Amino acid sequence: MRIAPLLLLLIACGNDHALDPTDPAAEPVYYGEVERILNDNCVECHSNDPNRLAPFSLEGLENARSAAEDTPLAFSVMNRVMPPYYAKNDGSCQTFHGTKWLTDEQIDTLVKWTNGARLAGDPVPPLTPAPPAQLPAVDKTLDIGTSYLPKGPTDDYRCFVVDPVAATDQYLTGVHVRPGNATVVHHLIVFTLASDTAEQAILARDAQDPAPGYECTNGAGDETNFLTGWAPGAGVTIFPQDTGLLVPGNRKLVIQIHYNSSNTNGQPDRTQVDLDLAANVAKRAAILAVRGDVNLPPRDVDATAIGTQTLNVGNITSARVWGASIHMHTRGIGAQVHVQRSSDTCLLDLDGWSFHWQHMYWYAQPFTVNKGETLRVTCHYDTSADTTNVTWGEGTNDEMCLAYLYVSL
Repeated sequence: MRIAPLLLLLIACGNDHALDPTDPAAEPVYYGEVERILNDNCVECHSNDPNRLAPFSLEGLENARSAAEDTPLAFSVMNRVMPPYYAKNDGSCQTFHGTKWLTDEQIDTLVKWTNGARLAGDPVPPLTPAPPAQLPAVDKTLDIGTSYLPKGPTDDYRCFVVDPVAATDQYLTGVHVRPGNATVVHHLIVFTLASDTAEQAILARDAQDPAPGYECTNGAGDETNFLTGWAPGAGVTIFPQDTGLLVPGNRKLVIQIHYNSSNTNGQPDRTQVDLDLAANVAKRAAILAVRGDVNLPPRDVDATAIGTQTLNVGNITSARVWGASIHMHTRGIGAQVHVQRSSDTCLLDLDGWSFHWQHMYWYAQPFTVNKGETLRVTCHYDTSADTTNVTWGEGTNDEMCLAYLYVSL
C-alpha cells in the first residue's frame, strides 16, 4: 500500500520531527547500525567519489547526517524509491542475490534515525564500502567509432557497425556498457548477425547513409539477433558461472542506440561496450523475451499490458532461468512475470519502477521451466496524465512491456 505523499513528505523532512519523542537510549545509532545499512545498500552510488552516480554522498557520519537534514531520505526508503532495486526479495516471489532490497527492519532503523536525534553511538573503525563491480577481464571493447551528436529534438535511433570480437566463436560471460553521454542515451542493444548475407546487407545499409552509422528506427535489420542490452541504471553485468551467450566468430556486430535529446547537455556521445569473453562454456545461454500487448486506456492509475510466450525449443525439454528483467518507459509503476501452471508460479514481482534504474535480477538459485509451459508478463502503468490511448512504440513518449529472461538450455 502506498502511503499518502503529503504524510510521507512531512515524515521525510529531517528537521520536521513528525514522530513522537522517544527514549534516546532506544534510538538507533550510526556506528554499527545505520552505517552498515548505508554501506551495504547505498554507498555504491552515494559515495565520496566525484564521479558517483548519485547527487550526494552517504559515506561517513557527517554526510549521512547532512542527507537526513537536507534530502527526503525517510520518504525514499519508506516508499522504496531508494535503493532503486524493485524486485521483491521477501520470499513471496523467488529470492535473489545482489539485490539491494531493504528489510522492514532496516527501513524502520533508517527512518527512526533520520527523524530522531541522529545519534553517532560508540565510534568504531569505519567500514570500507564494497568496491564497484568490475568485469573479471575485458577481452574486447566495442566502440561506436565516432563522437556522434544525436539529431533532435527528441528521439534518434542510430546503428553502428563494429568489428568482430574474434576470428572464432566466443561466448559472452560479462558486459559493461559505458555511455559516452548519459543525458542522451535512452537504451542500447548489441546485435549479432546470423549470416554472411546479413552482414553484407548491413554494410550496404551503412554505406548508403552519409551520417555516422545508419538510421534504424524500425530495428537493426533482418537476421539480427539480440545479444545484450543496456538501459539507465544498469551497471556491470556478470553472467552466472559456466554460462555464456554465443558471439559468432569473424562476423561484425551492430550496436543500436536509442538517443533521446529531451534533457541533453548538448554534447556528443561515444558509447563503448566492454566484453568479458570465453572460448567455451559449460552451459550455452540465451535471452528469452516475453512481450506484452501495449494498448493502454487514458486516465487510468493502473492500466495493464499482458503477454505470453510458450517455451518451445526443438528437442529441449526444459530451460533453467537464472535471472529476469523488465523494460518499460516512463509510465511504468510495476510488473510481474509468472509461469502458468496448475497454479501460477511467480518469477519476478517489481514493487515499483523507475525508467532510470533498470536491472537484471539474478536468482539465488535458477528456476526450471519445462517445454510447453507458458511464461506471462504483466506490466502496470499510470496513464492518468494521458488523454488518448497509449500504444507500443520505441519513442520515449510511447510505451513498451518486455520481460527478458536469461536462460540456459
